[in-house]
Amino acid sequence: MRFKSSNVTWGVCLLLIAAFILVNQFSDFTEIGIGSIIAIILALAFIVQCLARLHFAPLPIPLAVLYIVLQTPLGLPTIQIWHMILAAGIAYIGLEMLLPKPKKHRHLKFKRSQVHVETSDGNNPSVSVNFGEVSRRLCANALETVQLNCNFGAMEIFLDQVELSPNGAEVMLNCSFGEIKLFISRHWQIIDKVDCSVGSVDTGKHFATPTDNAPRLTLYGKVSFGGVEVRSL
Repeated sequence: MRFKSSNVTWGVCLLLIAAFILVNQFSDFTEIGIGSIIAIILALAFIVQCLARLHFAPLPIPLAVLYIVLQTPLGLPTIQIWHMILAAGIAYIGLEMLLPKPKKHRHLKFKRSQVHVETSDGNNPSVSVNFGEVSRRLCANALETVQLNCNFGAMEIFLDQVELSPNGAEVMLNCSFGEIKLFISRHWQIIDKVDCSVGSVDTGKHFATPTDNAPRLTLYGKVSFGGVEVRSL
């Protein structure tokens, strides 16, 4: 039986919820409130998803969350929250630079016609994912705007069957603790206006030099503890 990483994540979430319902009955854990329990579950679920995807660089972030929440109940040495967050962010960036990238999904090795993804039509599409994975091919004859929201997940967006509007198109990104990959024409102009906080935005280094009248794609939005990568097709 083949399991998706999103199934593993949600399965672990449910098991952790059941475990914490029982554990929270012990006096040693009465200081852990429901909010802290939710934070612990989300952090552990994110760790599981990173391990399932063999993407280890973001692991300092959920580990920092666990330490912050559990330092008082477990009697761990006290570390100020902002120190912990800063250290986790720096560690994430360092690991992202040092560790090899996770293996690409197998379907990317096939021809475009063999990529098994859902297709969405329209000139103003919107795609969202939370605690999961999604692959979507967009089809438009005059694409204007694209709304992409990725939280604790992974997203692949294929724009190889898209024509941009004469005035260009805009991609509005909202990526937190996740990864967004955009696959576009190598002849487009890419304008990066993304606000990145403890994360990365890679707009590609192997694109053909666009002409002055080449279609223009502008990236807006915010990336927090995540990554955005633009690749050519």
